[in-house]
Parts: sequence; C-alpha cells; structure tokens
Amino acid sequence: MMATMIFMVLLTITLVAIVVATAWVAVKDTADEAPEESSKDSARSPAPGVPETLEGVLAGQLLAGEINAAQYRRAVQRLAERDALRHPLLVPPEE
Repeated sequence: MMATMIFMVLLTITLVAIVVATAWVAVKDTADEAPEESSKDSARSPAPGVPETLEGVLAGQLLAGEINAAQYRRAVQRLAERDALRHPLLVPPEE
C-alpha cells in the first residue's frame, strides 16, 4: 500500500515537471519571436482588446454599461436584418 502511494506521488511529480518544462519552452519561444515581428505586421493587427466587428463593439458597450440588454438585443436584431438584406441566404434548388 505504501509503495503504491509513493509511486503515485513520484508519477505526479514527474508529470508536473514535464508539463512545466514544456510550458516554459513554449513561453520562452514566444518571447523570443515577439521582437522579430515587423512593424508592417503589427500595424495590420488591431491592438489587444480592441473589437474588430460591430458585434464586438456592441458587446463591449453592454459590458461597460453604456447600453442595457434590451438595447443590445435590438441593435443585434437590426444588424442581423441588415446582414440578411445585404447577403441573402440562397437555397439550392431541389432536384
């Protein structure tokens, strides 16, 4: 019984060490690549936390308390209606 418990503790420690080592290498590789990015690539991508879509802006306003849930639902409904008019769903003909 005691041998099984010792084995399980050693196995757990080994697995944790493997996970930590793998994560450490991945984080280190990511940190090394960050300065090498060109300013051209970083100019195209939005800043972190900046929404890229209207839905993202609406969600941000909802979370910030600038609009309430009813206003959010109505805005998303209008957005869906506008999208349906601009890009109607075409159903293929039945054969």
